[in-house]
Amino acid sequence: MRFWDLSSPEVAAADAEPWDGPMARVMRTVPMRVLVQQWVISVVLSVQASGAAFVVAGSLPGVVHPAAMRVIGCVVLAVSVLVLLGLLLPSPRVLRRYSPLAGLVAVLSMGFVSSAAMWAVGPHFGIVTVFYLEALPFAFYLFELRWALLAAANAIAGCGVVMFAQDGWAGPVVQWATVASTVVAVSWILGVIAQRADRLATSEHAARLEVAELNRTLEERVATQVEEIERLGGLRRFLTPQVADAVLSADGEELIRPHRQQIAVFFCDLRGFTAFTKESEPEEVVADLDQYYRTVGEVLQRHGATIGGYAGDGIMAYLGDPVPHAEPARAAVAMVADLRAPLDALVAEWQRRGHDLSYGIGLAYGYATLGVVGFDGRYDYTPLGGVVNLAARLCGGAASGQVLVDHATYAELDRTVACAPVEGLELKGLGTPRAYALG
Repeated sequence: MRFWDLSSPEVAAADAEPWDGPMARVMRTVPMRVLVQQWVISVVLSVQASGAAFVVAGSLPGVVHPAAMRVIGCVVLAVSVLVLLGLLLPSPRVLRRYSPLAGLVAVLSMGFVSSAAMWAVGPHFGIVTVFYLEALPFAFYLFELRWALLAAANAIAGCGVVMFAQDGWAGPVVQWATVASTVVAVSWILGVIAQRADRLATSEHAARLEVAELNRTLEERVATQVEEIERLGGLRRFLTPQVADAVLSADGEELIRPHRQQIAVFFCDLRGFTAFTKESEPEEVVADLDQYYRTVGEVLQRHGATIGGYAGDGIMAYLGDPVPHAEPARAAVAMVADLRAPLDALVAEWQRRGHDLSYGIGLAYGYATLGVVGFDGRYDYTPLGGVVNLAARLCGGAASGQVLVDHATYAELDRTVACAPVEGLELKGLGTPRAYALG
């Protein structure tokens, strides 16, 4: 394995496998990157410790057993070579599988090696054996706590045995306590760092899984949302723009729930249409209706009216909902004033072609209940209430080319528009309400 190539597919495949090698529970589950780093550090420390052994055995007078020290240096150097071969030769999968066992053996062996080095050097230079205790803090970083404690106890106990059993050690209790406390303190700090690293790694792993899941489903979700947007956008072909915007808005559901609102209701239908349909060809009827709907619809949309529906030759619209309006009655009268000229021109064209058609318009102003009504497969957003019925009846009672408004609309105009009272107007189901004809 080229251990420096940590981004290779082999390394990724090894990381993906379960942590199930020999003594797998000894070591925390860590990625290949961490394992390789620790193995490289162990090689460096082993070479350092073996070099120190050779220097101490050859150049420092007073070493008790220089030959034993050289043997220890050779053993540690051989271990560093084995570790290096372990990095270079096996596959990442093999290295990962057997790292817990090899690491535990190495750390426990260092306890015995450090005790042996302390005995070989003797009391004058025993502190040199600190090189052999450097591996213990890494035990607290890599291994589970009980195994790390075992490794530390092994090394500390061995040093204590040598210090207390070998002659010449001055203040063995103090020296042993110094070595033990130093090892324990450093090891404990690294253990705390390892725990925090575990928590961060767990959080990072969970975040990566979440990001991977988001990426996996992103394209599907985007396609679904685009389709939904296109489908909802198609509502504009069948709904008035105001209602479509209300449905598609962020608070669309709130807007289309049943609610009360003051609105101005507009009704318009054709005079003579029933007789015209009996006497004319269907193509002529459709052509005239198309002209009629287009003429009225353009004006309604220009004034922001919400079109409530079509029923044969009848058109219903209203102002004030779902888009609020400060003066819906005045706006409705202005809309009708704008509509009369194109409608009169259309009627003149029909008359020229021999089609005996005209129109009548009714306006009413008041409170209505608005919301969605219907059944699965077909819903309509519509106003309900007396003001709707009144506008429809006024439309039905209007003479050819006439616009009738109720008293509430007339009151809102405040005599700014010419109106003439209509006397004796009988409206079905409503008696004789006060009505006015727009001039």
